[in-house]
Amino acid sequence: MSSCTDKRRAEDLTVEWVRRLVIGEGLCPFASPVFSRMHTEVYSGNDANEATSGFMDLLQKVAEADPDELPTALFVTPRLFSDFDAYWNWFLVCDNLLVQLGYEGRLQLATFHPHYVFEGEEEDDLSHYTNRSPYPMLHIIREDDIEDALASVRYPERIPERNRQHMRRLGRAGLLAKMPELADTPVFESEEPEK
Repeated sequence: MSSCTDKRRAEDLTVEWVRRLVIGEGLCPFASPVFSRMHTEVYSGNDANEATSGFMDLLQKVAEADPDELPTALFVTPRLFSDFDAYWNWFLVCDNLLVQLGYEGRLQLATFHPHYVFEGEEEDDLSHYTNRSPYPMLHIIREDDIEDALASVRYPERIPERNRQHMRRLGRAGLLAKMPELADTPVFESEEPEK
């Protein structure tokens, strides 16, 4: 399979994951209004410095764009940062760059990874699936969009707990029923089938 095909598959699967799980399961109240204008950029290489440079370019592009035309963007790295700790360290670098570039207060990053683990939760807790994506990625979000979306949500502080409970109820089998394509991704690669 060519790298172009791999890149297209990563983009398609990421967009479907957002549509079916993030929006379809109501995990993120501000995803639906901007979904049709969301930009997804896939870095298909395996060089962390190149990925960081590509991420910075996208960050600047979002910051300088008209919010109505480019409200949000995903930067996906299917061939990098398969280890969650390495990914988290890369996120910290990128978040620091966001601050250094003066975008703090305007833009923020959300983190998603196939092996995402929330601090303080058991490693096998299903709540992690709220942030488990087909590939490692960073989501660039406009803070104004978050504020607008949260203004229309009753009890926004309850969203994270509601999402964790929803994932626990849904379970692995329920997730795979919603999106069978995840079975062939790192999200489920080391999992035993649910009986």
